[in-house]
Amino acid sequence: MNEPHLNALKCSKCGKKLLFNGAFGAQSEVEEGEIVCERGHIWSINDGIPSLVHPPINEKDAKWIAEYDEMADNYDELVKQYDEWLGVDMMKERENFSHFVPNEGPVNIIDVSIGTGANFIALQNQFKNQMSRFNLHGMDLSTGMLKVSKAKFIENKLSVSLTHGSVYNIPYQTSFFDIVVHSGGLNTFSDIPGALNEMLRITHSGGTIIVVDEGLSPRKRETEEGKEIMKANTLFAARPPLKHIPVGAKDVEVTYVMNETFYQIVFKK
Repeated sequence: MNEPHLNALKCSKCGKKLLFNGAFGAQSEVEEGEIVCERGHIWSINDGIPSLVHPPINEKDAKWIAEYDEMADNYDELVKQYDEWLGVDMMKERENFSHFVPNEGPVNIIDVSIGTGANFIALQNQFKNQMSRFNLHGMDLSTGMLKVSKAKFIENKLSVSLTHGSVYNIPYQTSFFDIVVHSGGLNTFSDIPGALNEMLRITHSGGTIIVVDEGLSPRKRETEEGKEIMKANTLFAARPPLKHIPVGAKDVEVTYVMNETFYQIVFKK
């Protein structure tokens, strides 16, 4: 964890500014320690990742987090099975996020529920010589996923600030990000409206929110292939949660990606 990362965060309990309970030193990176807010709330830093989860995780979300923790080490291999089953190249599909990225200038981007970090590896594939202009942040409730993504970013020499936090109370400053990305988790959230509202809050005026999750297109779900997919995995029967799009969201657009097996909702603040 470094000072710019700290400055982007806020206390999950009171929203106040956070300070490092010590000194960053010559290396400017802290692997273990504590951060404290102006009202005295203390949060731990473990393996360079600050943990700011509040309120406590409920039973429904805890069940999903435990599953993600358990499969974190093998998650990338498991996801590859989707390629053949759905007739897609998921990494290539992820590279399409680059269409929403400005061609020049600094850009603040967060991947909410970052998983194993595949979206930022896809971004790196598209912007190999421009990564220095991106300020990248990733957040997840699964410590297993955060551990895997950190190792992957180190291997790929990619600088990403990682935070252990809740999508229902994202511990980042209001209006901080140009782009907020979330893929592959919304359908399982216990509070979808709360999560989408938080994504909008941390996006600055004019910024873009991109949400992708399992959900077949109207056309696909009527095909025999689509019916088999939904039977095998009921998450693919989900429909875009448009009724939960936050008040104040602008230019809402729904498309279907990954061979029409995932919905993609894009809106602006």
